[in-house]
Amino acid sequence: MKTMMVRLMALMALTLLPLMVLAQTYVAGIEPSFPPWASVKRGEYVGIAPDAVRAIAKQQGFDVKFKSMSFSSLIPALKAGKIDILVTGLTVTPERAKQIDFTVPWWETKLDVLVPADSDTNMITALCCGSNVGVQTGTTNYEWLKDNVVGQDVDLSIHTYDTDTTALQDLLIGRLDATFLDDDTARAFVGDNPERIRIAGQIAPHPAQVYALGIAKNDDDTLLKTLNMGVVELYESGDWAKIIHKYMPDAAVGKVPTEMPADVPSYETPIAGLGS
Repeated sequence: MKTMMVRLMALMALTLLPLMVLAQTYVAGIEPSFPPWASVKRGEYVGIAPDAVRAIAKQQGFDVKFKSMSFSSLIPALKAGKIDILVTGLTVTPERAKQIDFTVPWWETKLDVLVPADSDTNMITALCCGSNVGVQTGTTNYEWLKDNVVGQDVDLSIHTYDTDTTALQDLLIGRLDATFLDDDTARAFVGDNPERIRIAGQIAPHPAQVYALGIAKNDDDTLLKTLNMGVVELYESGDWAKIIHKYMPDAAVGKVPTEMPADVPSYETPIAGLGS
């Protein structure tokens, strides 16, 4: 009997071993001052991006551990191997695609100009005439202002910030005339401060500005395949819409993958994990 029990325990250990090996843990870098995509609530990382990655981890059989970082340090950390996944509202661009790989895009956003509620400023006057405009450093929004406004000899003073939240604080106390940020975050800020700030106007960039997860470039595309499959399965199951509507109840949820920008190597067919 004792011998049989030993054999049974050994068999159970062998059976469970593959499951233990498959429980890979990935470190996800997150910039938690970008609502509704990533923020902190009562000590927990919340928002569309971390909620979605947790759901994908459960679905695909891996574990995820979040690490808070500034936005400008996320891509360097990914390239240095300090994190495995970049989790926030990350815009896909050909320039970034030279440094990292992207999962298939899951959201399209526009750009908003945020001004004090009692200001008579419109979108045009907010981005000219000596205005002081705040924008998060290292973002495509900063690059858009630099190329399309300042680069066209418009009189504008750009003030860069580590987070959109810090820029908002300076707008609220009168140090800035406007801030320039992604639409989802602008609407979240207005929702929290409806009597103090308003959206003066919106810009739809061309090509479209889309979000995705980021990972390090690697000859082994196992993680990219896993995440791509997870993103599509999340959408097809209806769980993606549930996560979106948890944070943006009135948002229209488009098809996933969204439009894929050109000149992004990870979007060349066949796409990892999707076979097309």
